Amino acid sequence: MKKVIGIDIGGTKILGGLINEKGTLIESIKVPTNALCGRDAIINSIFSIINKLMDKEVKGIGVGSAGRINYNKGIVDYATDNLPGWTNLNIKKTVETKYKIPVIADNDVNTAVLGEHWIGSALGYKNIIMITLGTGVGGAVICDNKLVRGKHFSTGEIGHTVIYPDGIECNCGKKGCLEQYVSGNGITKRYNKMIGGNKVNKAEEVFELYIKEDNIANLVVNEAIKTLAIAINNLRNILDPEIFIIGGGLINSKEIWWDSFILQIDKDIKINSALLSNKATMYGAAKLILKYL
Repeated sequence: MKKVIGIDIGGTKILGGLINEKGTLIESIKVPTNALCGRDAIINSIFSIINKLMDKEVKGIGVGSAGRINYNKGIVDYATDNLPGWTNLNIKKTVETKYKIPVIADNDVNTAVLGEHWIGSALGYKNIIMITLGTGVGGAVICDNKLVRGKHFSTGEIGHTVIYPDGIECNCGKKGCLEQYVSGNGITKRYNKMIGGNKVNKAEEVFELYIKEDNIANLVVNEAIKTLAIAINNLRNILDPEIFIIGGGLINSKEIWWDSFILQIDKDIKINSALLSNKATMYGAAKLILKYL
């Protein structure tokens, strides 16, 4: 049975898995990205995973990476400072040159939706929007069973959809972007700004305060829920998907906010949380190279 390696490159960790064509995970490894040490350190982290997973039966390697990825060439057109030096790197060529087997690279959320479509919460659906709520907000779109990448490989930049004109300034240069209200960083910054200090370091702490009925946490979390609901209701009107999949790190706290969120969604919209959790990108990267092969 054909085996491949799927790699998920994020700002803090890199996850790799040895996966067969039925979607069975044989082995997985996680290492720190070591992003602060620069491009070469990130590449060495990737190689360290592949070296441990590689055997003679591996036929190809799929890579899902943060950033805007030119799928046709395997080049990172743009990446934020979360991956220093990553912009303009040819991931495909870098990995193929070392391992002498086929390599495919794509954006991490694109590969995540492919993973969920293959063996996750989107299995059996043809028209899907996935939104990932993590450090930032990512998105990906499948229409009629085909992943939509767009002319500039930037389809799914849902996090930089303006929800509130003249709202919070975003690092993209615009104001009122979705990411500033519903991402982990956005929720954390929003809470600290409202209390006028640096009380919390991550969104999970805000959710804990929300459970304890902290007034500021209540305002911030309810604002995030409302904003995400507005975005999804609007996206439904534009793309009319069969289902929305919500993933990313914040989904691990969904028991705190999910019920309130669903109440603000139009009744005819179907939403699932991601089944594959933080492994969706890894599985999707494997599916991407399997399809190529």
